[in-house]
Amino acid sequence: MNGRDRSLALGTALAAAAYVIAFRLGEERPSPLLAHDIYAEFYPNILYGLASVRDGGRGLLWNPFQNCGQPFFGMSDTGLLYPPNLLFLVLNPGRALRGVFVFNLVIAGFFTYVLCRELGVGRLAALGGALTFELGNACIGNTLWTPMAAGPFVWLPAALLCCERLLRRPSPRVAAALGGVVAVALLPGYPQPVLFICQLLALRVLWELGTGRLARPVRFLALFGLGLVLAPLLAGVQFVPALEVARESVRSGALALNEMSPQGFLGWQGAKRLLSLRSSTQPLILSPCLVAAAAFVEPGRRRLALFHLVAGTIFFVLALGPSTPLFTLYAKLPLGRQFHDPERFLWMTSFSLAILVALGLDAVDADVRSPRASALAALVGMIGVVLFFLRFGGGLRAAEWALAGLAVAACVAWSAAPGGRRVAAAGLLVLILLNLVAAPSVTWLSLLSTDASLFAHARLVEQLRARMTPQERVYLAPTASADAPPFGLMQKTASLFRLPSIFDYQPEVVRRYAEFFVMLRRGQPMASLNDVLFAFGGWFPAGFNRRLLDLTASRYVVASAASDVPAEFTPMDADDHVRVYRNPAALPRAFYVPRVEVVTDRTQLLGRLAFGPGDLRRLAFLETPPPSGFTGAATDGADGAVAFLRSDPERVTIDVEASEHGFLVLSDTYFPGWRATVDGVASPILRANHAFRLVEVPAGRSTVDFRYAPRAIWLGALISAVTVVAVALVCLSGRAR
Repeated sequence: MNGRDRSLALGTALAAAAYVIAFRLGEERPSPLLAHDIYAEFYPNILYGLASVRDGGRGLLWNPFQNCGQPFFGMSDTGLLYPPNLLFLVLNPGRALRGVFVFNLVIAGFFTYVLCRELGVGRLAALGGALTFELGNACIGNTLWTPMAAGPFVWLPAALLCCERLLRRPSPRVAAALGGVVAVALLPGYPQPVLFICQLLALRVLWELGTGRLARPVRFLALFGLGLVLAPLLAGVQFVPALEVARESVRSGALALNEMSPQGFLGWQGAKRLLSLRSSTQPLILSPCLVAAAAFVEPGRRRLALFHLVAGTIFFVLALGPSTPLFTLYAKLPLGRQFHDPERFLWMTSFSLAILVALGLDAVDADVRSPRASALAALVGMIGVVLFFLRFGGGLRAAEWALAGLAVAACVAWSAAPGGRRVAAAGLLVLILLNLVAAPSVTWLSLLSTDASLFAHARLVEQLRARMTPQERVYLAPTASADAPPFGLMQKTASLFRLPSIFDYQPEVVRRYAEFFVMLRRGQPMASLNDVLFAFGGWFPAGFNRRLLDLTASRYVVASAASDVPAEFTPMDADDHVRVYRNPAALPRAFYVPRVEVVTDRTQLLGRLAFGPGDLRRLAFLETPPPSGFTGAATDGADGAVAFLRSDPERVTIDVEASEHGFLVLSDTYFPGWRATVDGVASPILRANHAFRLVEVPAGRSTVDFRYAPRAIWLGALISAVTVVAVALVCLSGRAR
């Protein structure tokens, strides 16, 4: 690509991104529902990471403030290593957030332009394809939904660009570039779009193999496979610990159909409804569709246009769900039932539409032998698009009728004179911009002008934190209120204020803790992932299990002033919207128990915890016997005292004074990577009370030290370092040759 192309591509991407940021995101109060994933998940995670960096790295590996403790860096959706997130280190958080948006949109537009040029289309056509993807529903919708999803999705054109270059000129350097692009797409921590990228690449390769156009198929397939293998290796520093977290989480296995789409699958009727509403979640926009209808006019591009039409249709059908045989077949493939919401396949249809737009504009702009015949063919296609919108899209709006009329006029100009093709192509590009920018079908979202509302209850929370000891936790119970500050009390409030909490919505919550919390909230065992979504939804339950709540050391409850809080909780501090309550029956976070009981069935164990007899202050439940074989003190009067010497995120040190040989229970989430010593001697950590930790302690005084040093992070870092060095050596040697 020459300098002029690079300048045009970058200028286009920057201009479009700047337009969106300046004129469409706004500075108004957002809908909490629409902006939920930005301000209730992504933004607090980044702020927590920044605070941990300023604190010398304490808390980067383990977040003790949510869900009784959970990994932080290993959680894939933290996205700490995604390059644009580094803006938060140097800019005001609000500006950095908008900077991340700009970066993602620029990447989307720039690489779509370069891809279109690689496919052989002209500059004007490549510009149209780039704008269609960058400002289309899928790209803008993901950007405004959450940067975690937009981050991987915007690298789709770059990945396909590497694939196209590999198809034409198979080389190790291009394979390395493909691996690097997919690796960067992995870093935001939202793997579903990465799977979509790989699936589109696979379809592209199968298309070339099926049509017999590959000159050196063995070499290509070897290099293509190398590129895909390189991706997780390059991103190993994040990918390896993320695999460990995923293995221990509720998302470790395939989903049932009702878990894939808890609200119901889209179906054909749902797709028609979205189109008739011009919803931002569907990909079909009138002007781009009209231009895409001309993609098959030029004979030399029909094969490529047919591929993107077929690929876009395949993804559209998959989005409909199990009502189609294609989805039933797809669900049987590896990872076919790993993710929520098949409706997201429509994102890929949006990308295919952008490529068809580029091919359609290029056909109009090309110097063809029979411009009248080509214009007539394009006009027939456009009429078909209009009829489709009339039949299945609820008719055309007044503005859309005007756009359709202008598209017909462009076809007339195309056929009228030899110079009319450039006028027609430019006119169609203007129509695309008008539809995408002046009359967008996407629901535009306003951002908060500042993040002040996230800290609306700072005074109340700071007072509570000053009162709390390491032995206590808080149960944050956020509720929606029309007059309350948006996101002032939410699941991530605990991380923002570094307040030890038992609650957080986290897609990869540890399975054992999720089972425990579902029983706490609903009073019955977890039957499906949908139970987790309900239990972690945020509202304070009227019928929660008191024994389990007490076991989490929830000494305080923070809830909306309008919440129905049980009378046995003592009201304390309050402000206009939130009240703090005290739970007098809460157990301490760490305590001595004289004996344990082994219950091998985990469901039965959880039931015993919730409803069984026995004082949980004197008894802990295990699923396997302790390695020593010891299960209890010799006398019923055994007792002990516990004091925290250190309570850091990745290290907890506890002084235990026990009258007899017994056990220390620490109600922190059990997770691989934690190691314990008792008086300097390594001691096994046992999973106790379904989700927590237990260590055997001797009679008398002892010091128990817990440290979190996950091998997965260091192994991943080593894999990334070795792979980067190897790829650099291969690329440098190839350049020297």
